[in-house]
Amino acid sequence: MEKPEPEEINEEVSHPLGDEAACPTCGCGDLSFTGEYEEKYEIDIEINVKKRLHKFWLYECANCGEIVRSGIDPSLRAECQYGPAIQAFALSLMNTTNAAINKVPLLLSGMTDGDVHPSEGYIAKLQPRAARGLRQFREDLLKFLVTRPVLYWDDTVVMADKSRICLRFYGDETVAYYVAHDKKDLDGVLSDGILSALTEMTKVMHDHNSINYNSSFAFRNLECNAHLQRDLQKSADETGHEVLLEIKQLISDTIKDRHDCILKGEESFGEVYIETFNKKMAKLLKKAEKEAADNKSVYSGPFERAVIARIINYRENYFAWVEDFSLPTTNNLSERALRGVKTKMKVSGQFASSETADNYAVIRTYIETCRRNGINEMTALMRLCSGNPYTVEEIFSQKFQP
Repeated sequence: MEKPEPEEINEEVSHPLGDEAACPTCGCGDLSFTGEYEEKYEIDIEINVKKRLHKFWLYECANCGEIVRSGIDPSLRAECQYGPAIQAFALSLMNTTNAAINKVPLLLSGMTDGDVHPSEGYIAKLQPRAARGLRQFREDLLKFLVTRPVLYWDDTVVMADKSRICLRFYGDETVAYYVAHDKKDLDGVLSDGILSALTEMTKVMHDHNSINYNSSFAFRNLECNAHLQRDLQKSADETGHEVLLEIKQLISDTIKDRHDCILKGEESFGEVYIETFNKKMAKLLKKAEKEAADNKSVYSGPFERAVIARIINYRENYFAWVEDFSLPTTNNLSERALRGVKTKMKVSGQFASSETADNYAVIRTYIETCRRNGINEMTALMRLCSGNPYTVEEIFSQKFQP
């Protein structure tokens, strides 16, 4: 760790020797301070519970005697309530660290020496209340999302009580948009209103989801190479066919070469490099197609043939990044965005329904989008709990506009 600057020090502790101290070498007790000392730094936190009294003054009208009170903030509805910092911390625990609802009061109580111990019922009500406060934010973010030049998306199955439901992600490096549905199907995708709103100018990265090739969509599809490389490795392990590993290695080497070119400030490969790549890939695919056709195994054969056929049929979608460095090579951004969802299901138990899962989705949308644009999570959540969440317009300055 880097030590803090002198002006950052807000507490200093001295550690002089006691009266009984003696020289460890000769045992002499006559020690005099040299005026010098050795410095050690410590960075820590301190929890202070604030029990705040709000006084709203009353005034009497000199003309009619009417009593006029200073305005009470809507967040102070009850006579006594928890403040925005406690609410924000609870929401962060449930939606970022994926703590179970019954663990949140225990954590708050432990951190405050029992001074703050909300009920589980109160904590449970925070989720739908926060989600309701983000309805406008979600609507506005969707309108902004469909203007992005490159969009990533993926979905995953989670459990709601004893039913399988779907939680879906759309986004890029600056936007994170989550939504929950009862089913993982085309109807759910269409009801999101995102893919259907995209134009032919938009590129969409995904893990070979056939839904994306629906004729009603106008965008350009990009296929994930990381997903493809995993499939090639799996098939090679099952079949022992070296050509599958050669295809995988060609992809890896080309991605590395592209990375090196980007670091040098180059915007594309030369025509000779691109032509060489295409020839190598065509040659390897021809060999792989023949070996796959000859594979009579009922276990490994169908999968190998499906992988090779997919590369051949969607070759342009897989390798568009070879000719255009502005395009991504993988859908890892979406996969990373959904990892926490699986963790929540395992750690915190199942969602009660697709509605409660969608409450989680909209809160995650707000937290992740704020974080991706340099906004502190607790600051964002405290504003939400005060009834004044960040707006899409506030988050996205002009430099992020397409």
